[in-house]
Amino acid sequence: MDKKVLVVDLDGTLYNTNTFHEFLKYLLSYYFNDFRMFKFNILLFFIKLRLFRMISHSRLKYKVLGLIKNEDIDYQDFVSKLLKHKNKIEEVADSSFDVKILATAAPSCYANWIAKAEGFDVCLATDFPEYGFTTDYENLSERKKENLLGYFEKNNFESVDVFITDHMDDAPIIKIAKKNIIINPNHKLSNWLKENLINFEVRKTK
Repeated sequence: MDKKVLVVDLDGTLYNTNTFHEFLKYLLSYYFNDFRMFKFNILLFFIKLRLFRMISHSRLKYKVLGLIKNEDIDYQDFVSKLLKHKNKIEEVADSSFDVKILATAAPSCYANWIAKAEGFDVCLATDFPEYGFTTDYENLSERKKENLLGYFEKNNFESVDVFITDHMDDAPIIKIAKKNIIINPNHKLSNWLKENLINFEVRKTK
């Protein structure tokens, strides 16, 4: 018997915010309050590079993950501060699913804590790349789908029964899911879903 699988995106879906942006704010406060001005200034420098479009979002994430690699950060405290951004998604509490997967481009260092707190069985997120920066190291778009299917193959899962997301970046998984629940879709995503005859349901959140 096939196992019933739920896959949920994080930013803009499970939480109505960009958790990485929230994490940057948390890190700045962490370094400042701990009087670690050297790292505070390094982090601020990276953020400014991104604000002025001198580095990509992907490169910023890579720099930040490298900066915190050996830090003793209280991720549980950070995750607790995100609760105000949580969307109520009934499927996450639905016990009829055999496995629930949080699939996100967010860093695994805190995404794993979110997955645990929200009752997910598995978290597929972005790790610091072992062999240096590459343009596709993030658990995003096609790479997210590949990582998901890789997990399926190792664990003998057949398909994504329900996929919940808010973003066009997840088109590769949307195409293979049996059912899609789209959170607050914009006009571009709505048109794409209709043009590609995708089975989807719109879910509005505050």
